[in-house]
Amino acid sequence: MYRILLLAGIVFMINKSVSANPLDDYRGKHRLIIASVSKKQDRDELTAVLLLNHQKLTERDLIVIDVSPEPIRIVGTVRVGKKQSINLRERFGLDKGMSEPVFFLIGKDGGKKAHRFGMLNLNNWFDLIDSMPMRQKEVRRVMQSN
Repeated sequence: MYRILLLAGIVFMINKSVSANPLDDYRGKHRLIIASVSKKQDRDELTAVLLLNHQKLTERDLIVIDVSPEPIRIVGTVRVGKKQSINLRERFGLDKGMSEPVFFLIGKDGGKKAHRFGMLNLNNWFDLIDSMPMRQKEVRRVMQSN
C-alpha cells in the first residue's frame, strides 16, 4: 500500500510540473514580453533592439521569453522548454504558421497588459509600463532610497 501511495504521489508531481503555468515563477518579480518571431530578419532586428535597450529592460524588471516555433534562440531572450513553449503558444493563441512577429506584455501580476502584431516598439511599452501604478511605486521607492 505504501508503494502505491508513493508511486501515485510521484505521478502527481510529474503531471503537476509538466502542466504548471511556465510563467508562475516570474509572477510578482518580473514583467514579461512573450515573443514569437519567425523570420530571420525580424529575429535579428529584435536582437538589436533588445541589446540597445538592455538597461531600460533591466530597470523595469522586464524579461523577454521566446516562444518562437523555430529552435533558433534569439539573443537577449529566455527560451523555455518545448512543452512550455507549446503551452504558452496555445495560451496566447499563436498559430505555428504565423509569419508576422507577435508580442504580449505580461505584468508582474500575471495579467496581459498589451499585445502587438508586427515589430515591437519598446519605447511605447516603456511608456505604458511607466504609467502603471506598480511601476510608479517602484520608481518612488528607488528615489527615496537614494
